[in-house]
This record gives sequence, structure tokens and C-alpha cells, in this order.
Amino acid sequence: MSRLNKTEEVIELATMFQNSYYGLCIDDIKEHFECSRRSAERMKDLLFELFPDKVEEVPSNDKKKRWRFVKGTMNYLISFSAGDFANLEYLKNLSTDESRKKQIEDLMAKVMALTPQKNVKSLETDIEAIMESEGFSVRQYARVKADTKTLEKIREAMLAFKKIKFVYNKKTTAEPYGIIVSDKYYLLAKNDNKLKLYKINKIKELELLDKYFEKDENFNLQDYCNNSFGIYQEEPMKIELEFDKKVADDVMNYHFHPTQKFKTLENGNVSVKFTCGGKFAVINELFKWGCDVRIKAPQELKKYYKFNLEQVLKYID
Repeated sequence: MSRLNKTEEVIELATMFQNSYYGLCIDDIKEHFECSRRSAERMKDLLFELFPDKVEEVPSNDKKKRWRFVKGTMNYLISFSAGDFANLEYLKNLSTDESRKKQIEDLMAKVMALTPQKNVKSLETDIEAIMESEGFSVRQYARVKADTKTLEKIREAMLAFKKIKFVYNKKTTAEPYGIIVSDKYYLLAKNDNKLKLYKINKIKELELLDKYFEKDENFNLQDYCNNSFGIYQEEPMKIELEFDKKVADDVMNYHFHPTQKFKTLENGNVSVKFTCGGKFAVINELFKWGCDVRIKAPQELKKYYKFNLEQVLKYID
């Protein structure tokens, strides 16, 4: 057995010691891990050496020594994976009992609350991917396809910090920094010492070069995207929107922007504030909400929204 597997078994045993009310004896360990008595004793001894002040001996009527851990000892070593949540989601979908479904949702919320904040976002993304791969969810929206082989080459270049060469109207050499997924796949790359966006579906004849580059250590792709709405990089502006109370539930569960802040107003409407550039992408998002949203600020965005509505109306007979 590999060292990794042994480590996993020791952590599993530690969790068992914490969860057992009546305590575990050597025979319990031997039976669970299907090992010799000597191996079971070694596992137990190792744990007790690591956590000497966390062990409680439990009185027993069967003349066997039993132990357990003080409650909470292993909390920081227990984590929840995207697969765990996907399995709970799967069980929820199997049930036809609405009450049972609600109970499972409440359980998932409690487990998510115990998950460190920094892991929550990646968990949500992984859960979506798992549910998709298992056929339980479908992404239903318009989007330009990107060639898989091109994406793979870009990923390889980013991992190896290799420059790439491709045709994009003309021959281009660039340093790949990241991929942004919106209505299209965009490659963010540095060319002539400037960050530029390239539509991946228009990239032709891409190849990796045996030339390496040093990525700006201060660059963060998420921070870069936080300055924009969609892919448009403009001077950030403080945006305030007010949504009608009849769509309040939808709004409170909607992701507009990483910097978003919600507030329920006295009249039941919902105020949403975030800071970003990309006013064209913002107004396109607002079109979806029709008459249920009003722009409170800035004035520049109000005028831009009105101008675009007027342009659209010109083409309606």
C-alpha cells in the first residue's frame, strides 16, 4: 500500500474516533480496514501519539478497551468536495417528496456554511461541471464555439509559459495570460507589451514556440475581469440599479458582478451596486430585465441606455 493510501486511512480512522459515541476497540479497526491486529494497533498508536490530549477512554461492558476523540478534534481536517455536493444534489433530484427535497437543501446549506469561504466559489464551479458531465444539467445559452485543440494548445502554453504564434488578420506572436469566457471565448495575451483580447474562434494556425516569457507576477486574471462587465475594459464607474420587488428573489440569487452588493429597500425593491467598466455589456444585461429595473446611477449610463433604446426603436416599424 502506498504512503498516500496509508495517510488517507489514518485520517479516516481519526474521523471514526471522533464520530463514535461508544468508542472503538482494536477489533473494530481490524474489521473496518480488513487488516491484521498488529496493523490496527499501529494505526491506533500513531493517532494517539499525534493527538495525546484528545483521547478519551470510554467505559465498556465487553472487557475491551474503547477510545474516542474529544468532539471537534478532527474538524479542521474534514473537507467537502464538489463530488459530495453533487451526490447530495443527485439524491435530492431522485426524491419526489418536496419536504424531503427541502430537508436535503437545508443540509447542503449547512455543510456549505462549514466550508471555508475561499473554497466556496471553486466548489460551486466544480459542482456545475460535475452535474453537467453526469447529464443532470445543461448550459442553455448562445455562445460561439471554440476549437478544442486550439484551447488545449493555449492551456499548454500558459502552463509552460511559452510564447505562441498564430494568424489573427495577420501573423501575431504573443504571451498568453488567460482565457475569458463570455458570449465567446477570448484569449487575453500580451503583445507589444500590451494586454489584448483575441476571439479564439478567429485564431488560425496556432503553434507553440520554443521561446519562454516571464509573466507579470503582479497580474491577476480575476482582478483584471473585476474591472469590467463582460470583456469590455473601460474606466470603472460606480453603478447603482433598482429592481422591482416582484423579481426580488431572482435578483438576490443572480450574479451580476464580483463586486456586487445587495440591499432590500423599504418598498420591497432591491438595490444592486457594483463597480466596473463596460457600459455596452451592462446595458445588454439590463435589456433582459425589461421594465423591472431602473438605473439610479451614474447619469452617463442612463444616457447611454436611453440612446441605445432609441437606436433600436428606429428599426421597428
